[in-house]
Amino acid sequence: MTERSEEVLWAVDAGGSTTTAILPGSGEARTYGPVNPASVGAGPAARTLRDLFGDVAAALDGRHGTGWIATAAVDLTGAEDEPLRLRDLARAAGVRGRLLVSNDCVPWLVAPPLSGRGVVLVCGTGSGFAAADGADALYRVGGCEYLGSDEGSAFALGLDGLRAAVRAADGRGPATAIAARLAGLSRGRSPGELARALAAEAFPKAAVAALAPAVCEAWLDGDAMAATLVSAAVGELVVGVRAARDRAGLTGAWSVAAGGGVLRGCPPLLAELDRRLRAELGAAEVVPVDRPVETVRAALRSLAHDGEAVTPAGAVGRAVRLLDLDPPERRTRPVRRRSTGDRPVKVGLCLAAWGGSRLDAALEHAARCGVDAVDLPTDSTSGLVDLARWAREKGYRAELRTLVADAAVECVSNSRDSQLLLGPHGPHTDPVVAGPASGKREHALRSALDTVRLAADLGAPHVRLMYGVPDVARWLSWWHSTVSWADNIAAWCEEARPILRLAAEHGVTLLVEPHPKQVVYDRASARQLLDAAAGTEPSASVRLCVDPANLAATGHDPVDAVRGWGDGLGAAHAKDLQRWDRPEPPPGAGWSRYGPGPPIRFRALGAGEMPWPAIVSALLDEDFRGVLYVEHEDALLPREQSAAGSVRLLRDLLPQGAPQGRTW
Repeated sequence: MTERSEEVLWAVDAGGSTTTAILPGSGEARTYGPVNPASVGAGPAARTLRDLFGDVAAALDGRHGTGWIATAAVDLTGAEDEPLRLRDLARAAGVRGRLLVSNDCVPWLVAPPLSGRGVVLVCGTGSGFAAADGADALYRVGGCEYLGSDEGSAFALGLDGLRAAVRAADGRGPATAIAARLAGLSRGRSPGELARALAAEAFPKAAVAALAPAVCEAWLDGDAMAATLVSAAVGELVVGVRAARDRAGLTGAWSVAAGGGVLRGCPPLLAELDRRLRAELGAAEVVPVDRPVETVRAALRSLAHDGEAVTPAGAVGRAVRLLDLDPPERRTRPVRRRSTGDRPVKVGLCLAAWGGSRLDAALEHAARCGVDAVDLPTDSTSGLVDLARWAREKGYRAELRTLVADAAVECVSNSRDSQLLLGPHGPHTDPVVAGPASGKREHALRSALDTVRLAADLGAPHVRLMYGVPDVARWLSWWHSTVSWADNIAAWCEEARPILRLAAEHGVTLLVEPHPKQVVYDRASARQLLDAAAGTEPSASVRLCVDPANLAATGHDPVDAVRGWGDGLGAAHAKDLQRWDRPEPPPGAGWSRYGPGPPIRFRALGAGEMPWPAIVSALLDEDFRGVLYVEHEDALLPREQSAAGSVRLLRDLLPQGAPQGRTW
């Protein structure tokens, strides 16, 4: 880490009650108000953030920096809209560079000494726990705000202390010294008056948490009721650590990073917690996090290489959002394209069939076929592009740009990882990513967003994503039920919203492919989704990539499938189809079924029953000006032979120059 790169690092720890920042070039922490909307409301939180980001921008003084905001307002997965809100506010304040956003406990896992393995215990205004095994598991316990969790927190202690004082005052409970200390914190108000005043507040969480010191002080003075409350709070923290440890499967030596306002403000309580974690759970070490913002900066330092930060490896990295703060460039990098002369329709090749081999070998075959463009898949199951590495390593990004420079990448796609956005999330998709539905959705969103970023970096105008479908049975009507396919469309719009926004920022068009495993599966659902997407994010460009063979496999007319879309048709796929209509099972390889229909298998062009001369004529009649991508899914032919033959057939059907029209 050079001195110059150190100057442009900045860190923010945003708890429920206060926000602490270390600005670029400063070693001193600066304190701000809370920025968690759940604590103070969206308006005050945004105003504080604007002040904070203004100070960061002033300290950067035009330089590009890297910051990490660790905030309780972000879910552990980081998959909701809060990171994008933080990015937009930082951009508006003039902050430039890159921003890491995560839940406030994540840097404690990343920073030494845990370095990705152990348990985190946060006990401040709220409470929460997280654990990682150093590889693929990251689990959260609690952290569901004060209505769902926060046991053992300052809020819980304050609320229990207030209730104990009220009960003592009206004779329902034993006398306690907590009442006198509450009066000192509330200008002499009785416990009942204080309770009624707090209940009238719109956001009482921070104010209730501020009562916790009264309980701790009474405990230290020997008050029996306070001792009972503190013991119960410590017990809840031990239970949370145990649950996190067990969920992550931690064995052998493991440590706990423990911090938060309660533990910092009452060292004897931390000491009691330390004793019980060692005695009851066998923790090797309890590491106090006394200054969380310094831990955030230490975690950021551990990830900074060559002046640029990357996300952590493994499951912990999937809990960190890495966002660009620079206004997105719209493909200013020169992108070389193969000349297509007067050909109105370009012939492309989907490289997905080369999964498991090297990308350079796939590109070499595309060049031998003489295609005009390629579709580059980013699926983790394919191995052609390491999307996670691309997001982390500047050198790998440059290497990939060089490798595909002459390949005319017109589309970047993801069909496996992104499909987990809507599911299914059961064992059907475990071969892609195993684990709970929330983890699968988070993996899908990260993959989709990085695919968009990769397309923008390569200058590709299109991104094709598969999103899955929440409930494929909704195409049936159910007696007296209002459930319909429109519910799937609504789920698509909600989950795809951040993808639509990012694509709009980068000027990339999203392609949606009708398929029986997708929300879009026929003409009607395609039209419904295009209209819904336009209403969800009007600045985004969403078009179709129609595969006539997929639609023919479910009984639709393949020629009609490409008609009537106008500018809504951005690309098309080309493969052939065989259908089996006899009662006995079909012989040979490659057969499958799309729902309750007869068995089908896909073939190279010319080896099936698809009317490709009529389909191509329909595309020309519709004035289609996109790319017709050859897909190899033929189980009977080698991919090189299948792809080359299909490209030749399309070339024979497509005009290779300007037609002269009728000659008689």
